[in-house]
Amino acid sequence: MNTRSRAAAVRTFRGGSIYWSSATGAHEVHGAIRGHYLELGGPGGFFGFPLTDEMAAAGGAGRSNDFANGSIYWSPVTGAHEVHGAIRGHYLDLGGPGGFFGFPLTDEMAAAGGAGRSNDFANGSVYWSPGTGAHEVHGAIRGHYLELGGPGGFFGFPLTDEMAAAGGAGRVNDFANGSVYWSPGTGAHEVHGAIRGDYLALGGAAGVLAFPVTDENPTADGIGRYNHFSGTSGGSSIYWSPATGAHAVVGGIRATWASLGWETGRLGYPVSDEYGITGGRRSDFQHGSILWHAASGRTEVIYTTIPSSLLGVDLERIPTTQKIVALTFDAGANDAALRSILNTLASNGVPGTFFLTGDWVNQFPSDPALIYNAGHRIGNHSMTHPDFTTLSDAQIAAEISNAQRTIEAAGADPLPFFRFPFGARDSRTIADVNAAGYAAIRWTVDTLGWQGTMNGTRGPSFVVQRVMASAQPGEIVLMHLGSNPDDGSTLDADALPEVISQLRSAGYGFVTLNAVLG
Repeated sequence: MNTRSRAAAVRTFRGGSIYWSSATGAHEVHGAIRGHYLELGGPGGFFGFPLTDEMAAAGGAGRSNDFANGSIYWSPVTGAHEVHGAIRGHYLDLGGPGGFFGFPLTDEMAAAGGAGRSNDFANGSVYWSPGTGAHEVHGAIRGHYLELGGPGGFFGFPLTDEMAAAGGAGRVNDFANGSVYWSPGTGAHEVHGAIRGDYLALGGAAGVLAFPVTDENPTADGIGRYNHFSGTSGGSSIYWSPATGAHAVVGGIRATWASLGWETGRLGYPVSDEYGITGGRRSDFQHGSILWHAASGRTEVIYTTIPSSLLGVDLERIPTTQKIVALTFDAGANDAALRSILNTLASNGVPGTFFLTGDWVNQFPSDPALIYNAGHRIGNHSMTHPDFTTLSDAQIAAEISNAQRTIEAAGADPLPFFRFPFGARDSRTIADVNAAGYAAIRWTVDTLGWQGTMNGTRGPSFVVQRVMASAQPGEIVLMHLGSNPDDGSTLDADALPEVISQLRSAGYGFVTLNAVLG
């Protein structure tokens, strides 16, 4: 059949057709490409007249014809399919049929959701929308993208081609509403929203978190969301809740938080990313903190929420029927007996709670690390050791906060335990301590070891006798770290081995003051 007009003509032969227009010249189309061209409307359809004869496609595995508004590609495996517009332009940028993507498997079609267009190719797809342009997705990332709903799902259209993830160990595609990351060790997983924002702020795949090992998931309490990541030896995660935002928890701190029940435990959700402190790292949570101490590799859990039963009181005994004792040590003068006490506690496997003044920490700045790296608990004993009943509320607040900052600067955290200097307190000063976030801790028995030998009339046995005379479930024992200023004695340190021995013989175990938090 032959047709002719002034501007165009076609002549059909046994093996194909030759099309001519004044704008395009004469070019032949035959075989499967011609069949599909005619299905698409031929020269009167969207594609218009051919711009080339059929030719070997780049790479030599098939054939192609270019038309006024697109191209048709054919290979023995894929058949004949058209590619046009921005998708065709990007396909050619990517190497066309001779590149990684190979021959098209489909014509351009409406993408799922109807907001754009797509073509599938032998090794991937190219998606286009007016807002995002044309971008390719392939491999495991494409597989997961389609599982997540593809362009019609939450993630929408791609914003980038697949690219090397920062750090070079894997790959990533960014989409309108998130990203999908892949590495050989983790597979393909998505990250989006506030969690993605924190992930990128922390360096993304090249940072400490490395690659995601889960998609974003709902938390066990049904309130928040999380992604787990592959980074650090203890793993890493980002948790988000409406109240706290998105924050990362990693390594040993994460392992400790997990052992406490993740967000359903007493600490709740993270309220900070992990950050550096003197001698280690720290993460803050809704109801406390976890500190990691580099020298010892131990983590320390700090609960800051005070049970209502501890408000308005200066606690003299742990409320329990169990035979437990809390050994506590005040530091305000010197550190003459510190190492002896730490050695005794370590050799007997006994924990203690140490109340430090800020002035003492400034005088002995390396001593707090000896205490917390040995596994003991630290509390606040004020900045300068004044009588609180003689101070204004503002002065009390300054004494407490200054000591807290000083102790924290040394890498420890005294919250939520406070001990009044000299034991001097009243209802007003207790309320001030509670308002600062602390529970006031007194004692069941003061050993009076700090008074020294009293001209040789007292020795370590005096201390032992006082402790044992007051022995009861929940006993809080007050001892001191320093030496007596007059005779240089350290009766508490000297008596400590026998105190531990006799209490154990009487069936008592030992706890830190964390036991009062329930």
